[in-house]
Amino acid sequence: MELNEFMKDKKTISIVCNQWGDTGKGKFVDYFAKWADIIARGTGGANAGHTIILNEKKYVFHLVPSGILYDVDGKINIVGNGVAFDPRFFIEELDILDKEKVQYNNLKISLNAKLVMPYHLLFDRLKEVSLGSGKIGTTGRGIGPIYVDHYDRKGLVVNDMLNKNLFEKKLKRALVDKLKVLSLYDKNIVKEILMHPQLESGAFYNDETILDYNKIVEYYTEKYANRLRKYICDAEQFMKENVHKKKILLEGAQGLLLSIDHGSYPYVTSSDTTITGLVKGVGISEKDVDLNLGIVKAFYMTRVGQGPFPTEFGGVISDKHCSSSTKEAEQEMYPNASLESKDEMELGVAIRFIGQEYGATTKRPRRTGWLDLPLLRKAVLTNGPDLILTKVDVLSNAKIIKLCTAYEYTGEDYYYGSELVKTGDTITTAIVDSNILSQCKPIYKGFPGWLSEISKIKEYKGLPQNLRNIVEYIEKECKVNVRIVSIGPERDETIIKG
Repeated sequence: MELNEFMKDKKTISIVCNQWGDTGKGKFVDYFAKWADIIARGTGGANAGHTIILNEKKYVFHLVPSGILYDVDGKINIVGNGVAFDPRFFIEELDILDKEKVQYNNLKISLNAKLVMPYHLLFDRLKEVSLGSGKIGTTGRGIGPIYVDHYDRKGLVVNDMLNKNLFEKKLKRALVDKLKVLSLYDKNIVKEILMHPQLESGAFYNDETILDYNKIVEYYTEKYANRLRKYICDAEQFMKENVHKKKILLEGAQGLLLSIDHGSYPYVTSSDTTITGLVKGVGISEKDVDLNLGIVKAFYMTRVGQGPFPTEFGGVISDKHCSSSTKEAEQEMYPNASLESKDEMELGVAIRFIGQEYGATTKRPRRTGWLDLPLLRKAVLTNGPDLILTKVDVLSNAKIIKLCTAYEYTGEDYYYGSELVKTGDTITTAIVDSNILSQCKPIYKGFPGWLSEISKIKEYKGLPQNLRNIVEYIEKECKVNVRIVSIGPERDETIIKG
């Protein structure tokens, strides 16, 4: 099926993730950007890295909407009010676009986007240091602290950079409490963090006051504001005026299982990464969306950071390894890892190598495991039944592919509301409570692989029968509709199933 036929009668579509992120949203926002008039990003911040492969060249964006690579007059890219906006990171990405000679004259930044401040990154990193083994595994990009300030009504927004007097007033008020807390930390650790390039290499550090008030004002109201001023506008009003008129593509960030409201709390991000959070973050409503496409990596899945992961290859060993290792170290430790490895840890490493499963933001090895259908059943209750399967080509040489179809609960009896979850219970739809999920033993069903190259296939019916058997099993067991299958990283390595 061609893209135009698939998109007929649709005005607004959205791309979200039904897992823990890193599933290929960047490719599909870029893919559908050809169709769209407006591409709008509504959640997340510089903690969300979207990777796009175009003409064998790799682009990684953290804040700039992934539709930006379509250098077409009139195509508008929007950063919505729900985004945690770090102006330094954003300008860095604009510099990359300048270098690549990509135009972005039709870029719009919401004046109400939450403004990431230096102290947000500082506190994010100090928290991880102080938590030690109990850390959550954040990216250190200030996302948690900025949302704390937002809901405590102490946050700044992008528009404040354009009004110096107001910016100074709000910054002074914010720093009163921040500096009191900072005085409790080891000054050398604070200084070391503030010397990081992501914090302007020490520009915001003052040996006497810790945070340099004047430098923060200077950078935000002059250096950053002057570069970004012409793009800042009431993006929500623009969206409201154009919904149902223009073709709109909404770009999600991270995944449902990381949602602060729906994910494996507390091992989550600090915003709602579902379709509900996405539409709110661009100023429209769920009823305005004609089609929501939830991405699922197939037939394996990944996770970055801490938290339960029932199907993880290597279990606890893998978890610890991924939090401290690198791609280079893995290649030395597991030189013989392959899809035929009997050792689960080696199998996970092999999939990581083939799928290039290393964080776009953190560069950390992503934890890997078989596709988990109980978690998928849970996700589609919120994000809906329409799916995109990505990275299917990664397992083209696997002789056996397993799917987790259910769990056996192995923990102590646990009340989940009035329901008692007992040792030995079978769970078919995941209970995304970390106390339960961490005690779930996966029950697997094996399928023969297809053992052939698929990246040149153009139609769904041309895919190997063994591959289609797995797709259709997932559709039946999870009551979902697989609409698109991604068979490679390039735009044209995409099959619309219909």
